[in-house]
Amino acid sequence: MPTTDQRTPTRALVGWWALLCLLAFVQAPGRTVADTKHDLTADPAGFLERSLSMWSEVMPLGQLQNQAYGYLFPQGAFFALFDLLPDAIWADWLTQGLWWSLLLCLAFTGFYRVAEVAGIGTRPSRILAALLYALSPRILTTLGAISSEAWPVALAPWILLPLLAVARRPDAVGWKFAARAVLLSGLAVLCTGAVNAVGTAAACVPAALVLVFAGFSGPRRKRAWAMFAGWLAACAAASMWWIVPLLMLGSYSPPFTDYIESSGVTTRWLNLGEALRGATSWAPFVSLERVGGNALVSEPVLILATMAVAAIGLVGLAMGSMPGRRGWMLMALVGLAAMAAWTDPFAPLGEWGRSLLDGPLAPLRNLHKMDPALRLPLMLGVAHATALLPWPGSGRKSGSGQGSDGGADAKTDEAEQAEKQLLREKWLHPEKDRSAVVAMLVLVVAAGATAPAWSARLAPTGAYEEVPSHWTEAADWLNANAGGARTLVAPSVPFADMDWGFTRDEPLQPLTEVPWVVRDAVPLVPPEAIRGLDGVQDQLGRGESVDSLAATLRNQGIGYVLVRSDLRPFNRGTSLSDLRATLQESPGLTRVAEFAHGGKDAPKGAVSGKPDAAVTIWAVDGGADALAPRMVEASSVPLVSGGPEVLPRLDEIDRDAPVRMLHGEAAGTVTDTPTRRGRNYGEVRGAVSGILDPDEDTGVTNEVPDYPVAGIAQTQTATGRGSLEASSSAAEPYNVGGARPEHSINALVDGDPTTWWEPRAGTGGQAEWVEIVPDEALEGGRLTLTAAVVPAQVQIRAGGASTSKWLTPGEPMSMPLPRGGSSSGADGGDGNGTDAEEAEAARTIRITATNAPAGFALAELELENAAGEDATPIRLPVVPDASPLVQRWAFGQEIAEDRMRRAFTVAAPVTVTVDSATCRTGLRDSWTELDGEPVACGDAVDLEPGMHEVDSHARWVSLSGDAYATPTREQQAPEVVADFAAPDADSGSGSDAATAIGSGTIAAADADRILYRPVSVNPGQVADLDGRELEPVTVNGWQQGWLIPAGASGTFTIDFPAAATWRTGIIAGGALAALFALVAVVIGFAWRRPRPTDPALASAAADIASVDPTTAPDLHRNTTAIAGFVVAWLVAGLPGAAVAAVLAVVGVNLVRRFGAETIRRQAIAATAILAGIAGILLARDAWPGADYAGFDWPLQLAATGAVVLASFAQTLPNQRRAGSSTSA
Repeated sequence: MPTTDQRTPTRALVGWWALLCLLAFVQAPGRTVADTKHDLTADPAGFLERSLSMWSEVMPLGQLQNQAYGYLFPQGAFFALFDLLPDAIWADWLTQGLWWSLLLCLAFTGFYRVAEVAGIGTRPSRILAALLYALSPRILTTLGAISSEAWPVALAPWILLPLLAVARRPDAVGWKFAARAVLLSGLAVLCTGAVNAVGTAAACVPAALVLVFAGFSGPRRKRAWAMFAGWLAACAAASMWWIVPLLMLGSYSPPFTDYIESSGVTTRWLNLGEALRGATSWAPFVSLERVGGNALVSEPVLILATMAVAAIGLVGLAMGSMPGRRGWMLMALVGLAAMAAWTDPFAPLGEWGRSLLDGPLAPLRNLHKMDPALRLPLMLGVAHATALLPWPGSGRKSGSGQGSDGGADAKTDEAEQAEKQLLREKWLHPEKDRSAVVAMLVLVVAAGATAPAWSARLAPTGAYEEVPSHWTEAADWLNANAGGARTLVAPSVPFADMDWGFTRDEPLQPLTEVPWVVRDAVPLVPPEAIRGLDGVQDQLGRGESVDSLAATLRNQGIGYVLVRSDLRPFNRGTSLSDLRATLQESPGLTRVAEFAHGGKDAPKGAVSGKPDAAVTIWAVDGGADALAPRMVEASSVPLVSGGPEVLPRLDEIDRDAPVRMLHGEAAGTVTDTPTRRGRNYGEVRGAVSGILDPDEDTGVTNEVPDYPVAGIAQTQTATGRGSLEASSSAAEPYNVGGARPEHSINALVDGDPTTWWEPRAGTGGQAEWVEIVPDEALEGGRLTLTAAVVPAQVQIRAGGASTSKWLTPGEPMSMPLPRGGSSSGADGGDGNGTDAEEAEAARTIRITATNAPAGFALAELELENAAGEDATPIRLPVVPDASPLVQRWAFGQEIAEDRMRRAFTVAAPVTVTVDSATCRTGLRDSWTELDGEPVACGDAVDLEPGMHEVDSHARWVSLSGDAYATPTREQQAPEVVADFAAPDADSGSGSDAATAIGSGTIAAADADRILYRPVSVNPGQVADLDGRELEPVTVNGWQQGWLIPAGASGTFTIDFPAAATWRTGIIAGGALAALFALVAVVIGFAWRRPRPTDPALASAAADIASVDPTTAPDLHRNTTAIAGFVVAWLVAGLPGAAVAAVLAVVGVNLVRRFGAETIRRQAIAATAILAGIAGILLARDAWPGADYAGFDWPLQLAATGAVVLASFAQTLPNQRRAGSSTSA
């Protein structure tokens, strides 16, 4: 097999570049898509300028610039450069097309050169493999939607390329060429950028492995390890400009990785089948946004094609003639194990690994970024396996095993013409030559695997021509009028999905210069601040007048509310009609500006005669300076036990919005927040479950199930008289259509027939069940069930007996329970357990829907024992014990429950006055019971020490003690710091401007005071008063404040000192990177090739050129076999290890009987067959089918067998005859 061809001229690749550019530009031509960051197309220069600042108060609630620095080079610089062109001759979509073209061409060319230097394949087979690499599922899935993840994949071959030739024969290379290789590889690392640091690191893995392998197997191992050390230093020099800010982010950033996709999500689909074929990204499995990616995981034809490509790659890696085969095979195994060794239910270390990925290794949990370590060797295998096929222009005779890539054999013209004629005959008459048929099949497979590209399905949904002018006009209005306050963008939605297009980021983000905020999927602020936003959103979505709304908004620093009506219909956010009703009916809010669809030239409506407003801005009375610092006496600040989301409720109760502090032990007001719930972090509406008991599964995969509140205990559901479980619940956080907490299992035993438990949406009701295990044996008794919504037939199993009953909505069905007996295995007992298990099984009662339509639900469940006593399981939310200082209890339904039940503890006798949301409507009936007795609005009730229960349908209930006095805003007398000056920290050029937040003067006072601003707390914010650092405190649950001692006065300043180190790190690191790049380019050109006059260099070059890649140093032949066995166990546990062991034993015996070469060929054939079986299984039961094959063992074991056979084949020695190069 030819492996020492001359370097292909660049001009020979130009046509393929043109093809890739064409593929890039046919994706949504004329329209811009939401690729990575909206700012890259809307305002790239401004975005890059802002990235130099660590802290931004323009961004929501004040926050760190999370990894914005990573866009400085190359992606941001690329877009900023083309943004300089006039709009009249250039458009954003053209820049995106050029960026995608560059990415594809770099991936193609880089891989081609790697194959060329490695001596693998012929020119046509390298081109085929390079196209399959550039258009691999990993790149096709991310190119249009988040090309910043595809970019490191494209640069991975370039990081490897300079090192490869030197690593193959370090003994034949001088120090100059080794240094040149190290510098050029580091230059490629620099060009990879740092939009995603883990992606950049993953792109370096193939190069690192090649150097490590050379250190273990090369003739000059010390030199190889020295190169490795030098390469690490080069990478560090090239990356220091983003390493410094990255490390600082870890010190000052909120733990946002706790609230994004968990390792349970990122590893769920990383079975061997998906990993081998390259469908490693989890996003297409959960979203339809990425059209091409979704097709790759769901369309059987594409699944078969991509798996066939993987099978060809494994075949190539298994062939004995593959240059450096064991090193490439080991690299593939490392990449495969890195991605697939944590997947349930196969990986034995999965649970342990996922706990690390959700803990200290959280930045690494998106394991699909390791794909280059697998994809590179697999595609090199494709280049090798297809090299023998009769490709046009291959320059080789069929079956000869000889040839060259570019005329290196000096053939005569007649011989070349004869060879071309032979190739032409094979393609015109494939029935006469099997190799031509195979080549055609390979082309069909390649076409299928790359179909999303040539069918123009790479662009994500929501492409748009331009951002409508009403957004520009609204931003201009805010920039001119709203500088002293924060603007709240509503309705809240996870992402900006508009009726004119999908920008992902808010359209306002790159346009505004004044503070703004939106509740989107995961705001990059402390979790308490997110809870505070949720409380505000709850008030805005009420759809009715909220008297305290204006005060609440001011207290959050919000002076304006921007309402957009151009969201896509059926979005996942707050109801637009409810939002409008709330703003229109609530006092203290005034409509101040409207911007029509299409801007100033918008057509007028046929009915109203006025343009339809796409954006409306409301002003909050007194909110024009809502962001100004304020001071309040510390002693006047009430302490509240609760989460920040409860403060808007307290504002409504108090009819004002005084400053409050959260405190779990000395609070005067106790609330029922925070509660133990599970949260779907990707949603903003219907995101949280019902209130759970301490042992109940939260239903989420994140280690942190909900945004935590530091120092405040949770309200949890207490249980009694036994356990109550259900197959599913509509209250689960991932319920289709959003969680419905009012239909949790608690509603089944709340004693109210108007509330009900409902299974998870989409189940259809059939086979859904409820199970009760009483604490004590009932010895008979009765079970009463009441259906809700629809009639249904249920099977009731208890005490070893089973019966079937029809339930009619609203009509209780009562039946006696059998005495004694033992339950069957279906009820939880197996007859072989312990006595305790058998006793529990005997008490178990299970109700299963056997004939139930969609909408099946149960309203009430009641149990009586044989004595007629109530034995119904108790599920009651209990508020944590309060301190003796408490004088008010405030309970509510920020999350709708229909009926609110709360138990709370009173430490000392107290008389409370009843108030509720219904009382504020003028009704006398509060819809409330206290300890089972109805109470009316204004009633005074004596409470003795101990546990009490409140039960109400009202939205909130307040029980105020006689000694409680609501602090009014007048009593608190917040003093605005009028002369506070806030420099523009986002655009300052010096360190002072980069760190300074603001300054002002304070007069002396007799009492301690709190200076606070409605900006999220961060340890980087530092305030001092005349050189004395102030003690930081937190007010309103999330806002930054400082304690000012009595008598203190003078000039205070607020700074973010760490921002100076941040900017210095970026600038100094950038200078180092620029110097490094200059040195690398100069040396790269100066030492490009040996000088003829230098005998030593000429000799070294000749040594390199004479190397036969098939005999170049390689790892020990048992290395891949051992690695294959380890990987089999890592990805498939004992079953995988058993498969590997059986194959090894059978293989050893067959080799002894038939010889290594024969068994190698058989092993290669079996590799292809097993990979094909895996592909068929996956295509037959593809995602999102209910029987998805990726969750089952047959697919995993078939793929494991294919990988193991390929790795075992590398242990067999080559037994080529003299002159032969066509060994399998």
